[in-house]
Amino acid sequence: MKKTFLITSLFVLAAFVLTACTAEESAVELDGPVLQTENFDGSVDFNGAVANTANFPVQSVYVVIFAKDSDGNALAATSALVEEGERLDPTESFFFTASFDSLPPEAHSKEVQIYYDLVEE
Repeated sequence: MKKTFLITSLFVLAAFVLTACTAEESAVELDGPVLQTENFDGSVDFNGAVANTANFPVQSVYVVIFAKDSDGNALAATSALVEEGERLDPTESFFFTASFDSLPPEAHSKEVQIYYDLVEE
């Protein structure tokens, strides 16, 4: 029991700074680390925040998390719509939670990608 609690606690305390891999600079970026928590039912949650670093608003912000094997191949993916598609104004940030029912045992790393639409005014 103590070993399970210790392992679970280590996952809760582990902060994975996951960065989006894009060829161009993004208007929406991670606002701090993404925390990974493993639940007692085997599901895994990724909790973090995104911030709009541009000088224009965006909307429909999706955070996509990929679990990858040691060769960089995607094994599983999950996504979260940040604040139900609300508008994200400049310098504003929102929290998100993306969940996996379980991570594949061969998952070696995680990658975060952020997608959004421009607000048409």
